[in-house]
Amino acid sequence: MLMHLGQRDSDFRRNSAQRGDALVLLQSLPDCCTPLVFFDPQHRDTLDRLAYGTEGARQKGRALLPAMTSDYVDASCREASRILEPSGYLPEWADTYRLCEGFHLRIVDVLKCVDLIAWESERIGNSYRSRRRGDYLLVLQKPPLRAKATWRDHSIPNRWPEKVDRNVHPHIKPIGLIARLIAAITEPGDLVVDPAAGSFAVMHAARQLGRDFIGCDLVYDSSQPHLPWRDE
Repeated sequence: MLMHLGQRDSDFRRNSAQRGDALVLLQSLPDCCTPLVFFDPQHRDTLDRLAYGTEGARQKGRALLPAMTSDYVDASCREASRILEPSGYLPEWADTYRLCEGFHLRIVDVLKCVDLIAWESERIGNSYRSRRRGDYLLVLQKPPLRAKATWRDHSIPNRWPEKVDRNVHPHIKPIGLIARLIAAITEPGDLVVDPAAGSFAVMHAARQLGRDFIGCDLVYDSSQPHLPWRDE
């Protein structure tokens, strides 16, 4: 994935859905400016290496999205660690393949996995063995590792059932879970960052909870009629 050449830091606005590159956005932000960065990387490891053969049908919408290399994802996570406050969190979405391969261990020197939430999407997917019904959310934390002082909602289950509408966005994630995590980790007025925002569900949840937001997506189009909160 290539960055937008010539894109300036000042191009990024707060509390707006906007087009932009994830790594450029992260590099534009100052050190230790946020307690929470969501990251939903659009990788192709599963589609490319497992080759399910359904990309032209069920995977069509997602497959058309620009892909991030593993090195790009790592670089983005390292920039996210830089902008996180001490003990801040990076919830990163991962599929079964990336979880089993341990891709998160490539950045363990700056972000450690302290929790894992399994999302049950109630929509069956592909596999050569067990069938996929959702993804995983790796809860990564920047040192020093602290729990009680940084996580205020202790009733979030580690298996989260929530349907989503993929007509809104092919990469959409459960906004109910997103909202619970924002409320658990941040305070009103805090900045929440989402550098690969997709449907901008994180922006919607953050604003509903009185948090500040900055994020972008490489293929965002302001004329997209299917994003229900695009004009907020």
